[in-house]
Amino acid sequence: MKWFVQWMLFVCPAIALAGPGGPGHDHDAPPAVSAASAPRVEAQSDSFELVAVLDNGKLTLYLDRFATNEPVSDARIQIESGTFKAVAQPGAVSIYTAPGAAFAQPGQYPLVFTIQTADSSDLLNGILIVPQPAAGKSAHGHDWTEWLIWIVSGVIVLLGVAWLLARRARTSHATIARLAAVFTMGTLLTSAALTHAHEGEDHGKDKKGAAATPGLAAIDTTSDTSARRLADGGVFMPKSVQRQLGIRTTVAELVDLAQSIELNGRIISDPNAGGRVQSSQSGRIEPGPRGLATLGQKIIRGEVLAYIRPISNAIELGNQRAQLAEINAQHGLVQKKITRLEALEGSVPRKEIDAARAEFASLTERQAAVGASLNTREALVAPVSGVISAASAITGQVVEAREVLFEIVDPQRLMVEALAYDPMILADIAGASAALPQGVSLPLVFVGGAQQLREQALPLVFRIKPPLPPLAVGQPLKVVAQTKRTVKGVALPLAALTRGSAGDSVVWVHTGAEKFIARKVRFQALDGSRAAVTEGLIAGDRVVTGGAAALAQVR
Repeated sequence: MKWFVQWMLFVCPAIALAGPGGPGHDHDAPPAVSAASAPRVEAQSDSFELVAVLDNGKLTLYLDRFATNEPVSDARIQIESGTFKAVAQPGAVSIYTAPGAAFAQPGQYPLVFTIQTADSSDLLNGILIVPQPAAGKSAHGHDWTEWLIWIVSGVIVLLGVAWLLARRARTSHATIARLAAVFTMGTLLTSAALTHAHEGEDHGKDKKGAAATPGLAAIDTTSDTSARRLADGGVFMPKSVQRQLGIRTTVAELVDLAQSIELNGRIISDPNAGGRVQSSQSGRIEPGPRGLATLGQKIIRGEVLAYIRPISNAIELGNQRAQLAEINAQHGLVQKKITRLEALEGSVPRKEIDAARAEFASLTERQAAVGASLNTREALVAPVSGVISAASAITGQVVEAREVLFEIVDPQRLMVEALAYDPMILADIAGASAALPQGVSLPLVFVGGAQQLREQALPLVFRIKPPLPPLAVGQPLKVVAQTKRTVKGVALPLAALTRGSAGDSVVWVHTGAEKFIARKVRFQALDGSRAAVTEGLIAGDRVVTGGAAALAQVR
């Protein structure tokens, strides 16, 4: 009987506390409050797009051009809602503000915006929905009840045990059993009463209950200042962020565009405006009047760039000197002979005197030629005017004949050579342009193409229309040749095309004032700076042309 009583004293309170009010009790969690943006209203027309945001008792208005998403800074905006009337005041970076205290109470407020600018006017309508303020998520409001149950139950058990031990010596076992049963029942009743009071709490609703306004979420104004990815894959980007990133759009128009072909090309020098300077013989390099020409130096036609002093071996040099000595001796003898004949003039035939004089002139020329070959040097002159694009000459350098020492180009007269693999292209080219890595487009004029394959390709030559940006001979680029055939599509700048998560080509469509959706498209190059989108867009879509890369990075 004693063990039974002890078991009842310790186990029964635990059984009572293990019910819904015990520490293992799991209450229904209060519904999570979803984060939404501050109350806002959107309104659109063919000319304007407006977003008004209510925050801290103030209306902040963003007014943009509907087609291009460019901010409008010179507008007068009048706001009306019932008896409320106000004129928005312009602020920094084309943002307007107006008092919003009239919309402090939850409800729906129809708004009418009258917009006037220097070139147009419009009337926009919208409804501002201000939700009920949702109570914040509080701590577990009844944890104290669970602790009270434990404390009261423990005190009752301890008091009962103490009183039983005090009465044990003078009380019969039956009486002890009855007393134990009484204390046990008291513990059970107390625990049950407290547990019942605990279960009577209503956890499903707050005392003020946000459930009174179903579908409306709490206001989280922090989400108004950052872009975020939506569940459908789109992007929510507040107008304030759009202004910072310079988001711009254009309205898609389906038109007939020239079908184009992409070719690999490179920059070459115009053969009529460039040239090479080569040595005609072996020799040693000596600087010219202005020193040796260097890279980037501007030169004019006929300017001496360097000298080549011929070099010979000992045998050739000895033979030349011996030949010069022999010529010198003959030259002296003939000169003396002429002097004697001229003294005997009249007694000797005239033809002997003329023959001696002719021989003397010939020896004089031979003497000068052989003597010059021992001490002369070759001047290397510029064949054209331009800029030194390549130089490999160093003072004292020994070069061989035909070695290229300088290359000259005219930076404003360059050409493009592209490789085609279909001979039919020669008769189908209507225009061309080239795309540089910096996004610069070069307009080209088709000059002609080869009729003979070079490494299984036909070289095509294009002339670059001036003025030319900084270019380098040999620089690779992409040539887009427009053909005489056409295709239906939307012309967009190449900056509007981005890569999706799966590597597909996508463009971003402005579906709402602050919402953007990615569309998979197919396109072909139109020229060096534009592309023709042939699939994925319909007429009237507002396609992002500026800031598309920033939209693709939003997570």
